[in-house]
Amino acid sequence: MSARIALRQPWYYGWGFNLPRGQALLDKWNQIPDSTDILVTHCPPLGFLDWVPKKMQRVGCMELLNTVQRRVQPKLHVFGHIHEGYGMMTDGTTTFINASACTVNFQPMNPPIVFDLPNPTRST
Repeated sequence: MSARIALRQPWYYGWGFNLPRGQALLDKWNQIPDSTDILVTHCPPLGFLDWVPKKMQRVGCMELLNTVQRRVQPKLHVFGHIHEGYGMMTDGTTTFINASACTVNFQPMNPPIVFDLPNPTRST
C-alpha cells in the first residue's frame, strides 16, 4: 500500500501552501505517483465535500479532481480544509473523506472518522 501527502491548495486568504489555480497547482498534483493508494491533501477536489453554504459555492480544486479521478485513482483521499463538508462519499473508485475535526466556527465537535486498512500479506 502506498500513501502520499500533498500540502498544496488553491489560494485562500494568504494562508500557507497556497498556489494560484491552474497550471501552478497542476504541476504540484502531477508529482503524486500513479501508484498512490491513500492520498492526504489539505484541500478537497472540486465537487467532493467542498460545499460552502455561506458562499453558496463549491470551493474544491478542479486540478486535484482531474488528478485523482483521471490518473491516480487512490482507494482513499483524505482532506479537511472545508469544515462544512465533514463526512464521507465515494465516486465508485475512490472513497473521499473530509475529516475536519472542527465545525465552521472552529469548534472541535466533529467525531473522528475511523476506517480500517487491509493488512497486506507479507512473504517470508
